[in-house]
Order: sequence, then C-alpha cells, then structure tokens
Amino acid sequence: VPVLVVELDPINKLAAEEQGLKVLQADATLDETLLEAGLEHCKSLVAALPSNAANLYVVLSARSLQPHCRLISRADSEEAAIKLKLAGATVVVSPYVAAGRTMAATALRPLAVDFMDLLAGADFEIEEFRLSQDPLRVRNLIKRSLSELQLGRRSGAMVLAIRDGSKLMANPGGEVELSPGQLLVVLGSKSQLSKLRELLGQAL
Repeated sequence: VPVLVVELDPINKLAAEEQGLKVLQADATLDETLLEAGLEHCKSLVAALPSNAANLYVVLSARSLQPHCRLISRADSEEAAIKLKLAGATVVVSPYVAAGRTMAATALRPLAVDFMDLLAGADFEIEEFRLSQDPLRVRNLIKRSLSELQLGRRSGAMVLAIRDGSKLMANPGGEVELSPGQLLVVLGSKSQLSKLRELLGQAL
C-alpha cells in the first residue's frame, strides 16, 4: 500500500527516508499541505502528531476537505479522544490504552496475541469488504446465503465476521444472507482476497 509521510522536522524526515518511506516536508495542520499530499485520493489518514491540538487541526481540516476519508488519530487523554471524535475522527487510538490492553491480553490470552503477530508476518491478511448501499449494485447477492454463494469455496478466503450496522456477527454460518451496506471481515492470502474482490465485483 503506498504510504506518504508528512513531516515538518528535517531530522525526522531524513530518518523516515532512510527507512525507504516517501516524505513530504510540510505542516500537516494546513489545508494546502493535505491537498498537496493527495488527500482527495487517500484511503486513510493517520494523524499521529505529538500534540492533541495539532491532531485536532488535522482531523478538522481533513474531514472538511474529504468527507469520506477514513481518519485515524492519536490522543493521549480521554478528553482529547472525545473532542477528536466530535471533530470527525473515524477512530481514535490512545497509545497508553492500546499498550495496556495488549499487555493484559498477552497475560490472559497469549495464543490469541501470538496468532495476530503471526498474521502480521505471514502471507495471510485480514481484509474488509464493504458492500454497496445501492440495491441495484448488490442485486446478485441480496437474499442469497453464504452457502448458496459459495464465496469461500470459489475464492479460498474465509469470512470471519459480518458487521451489519452496529451488529457484529462472528463466524457466520452458511445460512446467513447478505444485504446492502454490510461489512465483510475476511481472512485469506493476497491472491484469495483478490479473487473474492473479483467475485463480488460491482457489489463493493
């Protein structure tokens, strides 16, 4: 996945470039910087500046310029997280809370955490597939069950869960029917996920 780092500090810019990353040296809190970085075409923007206020500026600017971009922001307090959500952040991550949860999960469910670490270095990935809200685009899938569609057999990928609005259905059975707007969480290799994307076609 192409990644562009926006960094104002020349030392950090050099460090990122030494890691093989493409860097735009500019102030990420400015609208013109986000546009120059290609906000109109980006899938996700991650605001990871050290200041809550700076991240808030980035989120506000990005949301006004690109309403449909996925915005992930860093926050170091609950109050900041609430404000970032109000400003339009899709997801707010606290490094301290996330680290605490990982440590607790490692203590309680080490195999589950190890499994996710193994996935990170394997050929398999967990990918999201959002079905269109347009009934015409998903007409070949509506009211058809997973067993009938045989997406797993035809692609090799495995549907781990289906999110329908706020409801999450884990390990869906073959009788589950698809409907517009659902989010499929799928496990598979790059080739398997690519095949599934082809099968779903215009429904995505």
